[in-house]
Amino acid sequence: MKISRWIALLAITLSTAVHAQSWPSKPIKLIIPYAAGSGPDVATRPVAEQIGRILKQPVIVENLSSAGGIVGTRTVAKAAPDGYTFGFGNNITLAVNASFYSSLPYDPVKDFAPVGLLFDNPYILVAGKNFKPNSISELTAYIKQNPGKVNFASGTGVGSGSHLTGEMMKAVGALDITHVPYRSGSMALSDVVSGRVDVMFDNVNGVQQFINDGTLKAFAVTSPKRLATMPDVPTMAESGFPNFEAVAWGGIVAPKGTPDAIIKRMNEAIGLALKTPEVERANATMSLNPIASSPEAFAAFIASETKRWAETVKVSGARAE
Repeated sequence: MKISRWIALLAITLSTAVHAQSWPSKPIKLIIPYAAGSGPDVATRPVAEQIGRILKQPVIVENLSSAGGIVGTRTVAKAAPDGYTFGFGNNITLAVNASFYSSLPYDPVKDFAPVGLLFDNPYILVAGKNFKPNSISELTAYIKQNPGKVNFASGTGVGSGSHLTGEMMKAVGALDITHVPYRSGSMALSDVVSGRVDVMFDNVNGVQQFINDGTLKAFAVTSPKRLATMPDVPTMAESGFPNFEAVAWGGIVAPKGTPDAIIKRMNEAIGLALKTPEVERANATMSLNPIASSPEAFAAFIASETKRWAETVKVSGARAE
């Protein structure tokens, strides 16, 4: 009986090893749980293309957009763990959603095998050029002088990164400021530019051109250090908001049970793709900070980010309806 069980286990091990060695033998699907043309989509496609060249099999992007990225992320979780379905995961789908939703159709920890990070992209606090304050210190003073009268927009509404970062500023700074949710980042940004809404936290890549041409004024970034592309813009942490850090990030995950050898090979392909001139140019254009990580480091990062965002969600009182 013991010998038969040992033989069966050996057969499974050998089968998995052979499968991993021949992988990939057909196109790979990469599910992005956001719309085509969205920030995550535009940021990930150049990497996917280079991974396909490295592995000599095309990586086909499939966009499955929904609120909170839930539908696409659930699809990845339920996919066969055969190495031919991967998913894009970020600070919303893999961290925020765990505390923002009372129930999810997937478990961010148990249902996925982290493969590797791709990039991070801090938020930046901006306002229209005609908004009275011209610095973060002036803004803070202005809010305190006008409690409840200053508002902040958020793209994609309640539970988005821009919303929760605004709630973090509100809590850390003990500020009375009103949230105005929008259905899309472009609508929110348009109203900030026009002055209909006062301020907004947005990803750097989404607003840098408006800052450069003077349409928007930048108050502070949410990264731990100042950005090389905007060295004159202070961090929130150095502007009276201690330990303030909120960064959007994205990476690739696989369904739990995907063979370790395939995870390792895909991770290596990600690392090589991030170093290609094509991806480096794309990241520079979008002000993305490329990050190569091991699967283990990515798993630890997800755990720490889940804890960080859970605290923000708790303070904000925000919950999915």
